[in-house]
Amino acid sequence: MAKLTQEEIKQQIAKVTQRGAAPYNPADLDVSLGDIESFGDRESLSGMLKNIGKYNKMLKERITLINDSLSAAIPFTRENLYLFCAYTGNGKSTVAANISYPLWKQGKKILVISNEESEQDVIFRIAALELGINFNDYKKGLMSTEEQKRCLALFPEITKFVKVIDVNYKNGLTTKVEGIMSCLKAVKEQEGYSCVLIDYYQLVKFSATRQDKTTYENLNDLRVYIGQFIKSASMPVVLFTQLYSISKRGGAKDIDTRIKECSAVVEPATVIIEIVPNFDSQTSEFIIHKDRFGRAGQKIVCGFERGRYVKLSGDDIADKSLQGKISAQEEKLDQLEAMIKHEHIKG
Repeated sequence: MAKLTQEEIKQQIAKVTQRGAAPYNPADLDVSLGDIESFGDRESLSGMLKNIGKYNKMLKERITLINDSLSAAIPFTRENLYLFCAYTGNGKSTVAANISYPLWKQGKKILVISNEESEQDVIFRIAALELGINFNDYKKGLMSTEEQKRCLALFPEITKFVKVIDVNYKNGLTTKVEGIMSCLKAVKEQEGYSCVLIDYYQLVKFSATRQDKTTYENLNDLRVYIGQFIKSASMPVVLFTQLYSISKRGGAKDIDTRIKECSAVVEPATVIIEIVPNFDSQTSEFIIHKDRFGRAGQKIVCGFERGRYVKLSGDDIADKSLQGKISAQEEKLDQLEAMIKHEHIKG
């Protein structure tokens, strides 16, 4: 490897300084033998006991995560970052609504930072969940005026607890790293918020102060900030991330390989979950790729009914799996019949 010249070294130091790296005192890096040997003394043991007490208290303060199945498997609590990962169209915004819905019902405040859906769509989704109405019917223009009115009637009650800042706020402030930082600081100072949802990570690609930064640099700055933020946050932070398909990553199944733009976001995450819907069986798998609480490698299967992820028993999962296989076979037969009919007409 070629050595850097003195000028190149100066340039690298200047870059770090420009990014706001704090100066340090060389004495701060000294480690004495006395410091090492003091581990296990009365003071350090007392500190460890206090930290264990704080950890247990944090676990007791867990809140609902979507439904009973996911809540039981994954402690959803303060001082933690949760990544929900999916391909385009596989349910990131639907999961965001399903996280918000039970918390709203419990009278807990939520901040949704949405760079994909408008503020009215975020609230509309939650209203549709409450009424058992298909939100996608509204987007397709298939929802009746009466059903829309019923959803809109819930907006005042939902917005008391679900606060939304979307991409239209202050000319796209939520697409800038500094904008997300400001939102997080605001709710941290106020307290009273049960969680913050950011939908989604890869769209925070700009900097308000440094237009010369690349998308990767901005996303990396954000993940470093969030990693520091959660250590003293009174609420969990949920970050939605977009995935490359396995085929585009040469068959690699590792989640960090498939996260778009800046895979380093896996580092500060406590829990990483991939959302895999099965449209034939009307179920979704929540695959736990990383979990510092100890559930990594497991998956939770939920039913998908009228936009909601619902708890399933073992028998329910088996039944839905069978129904899905039958549905897939029927679809293949329909396609084959259509192809034969088309060829017959041509002949």
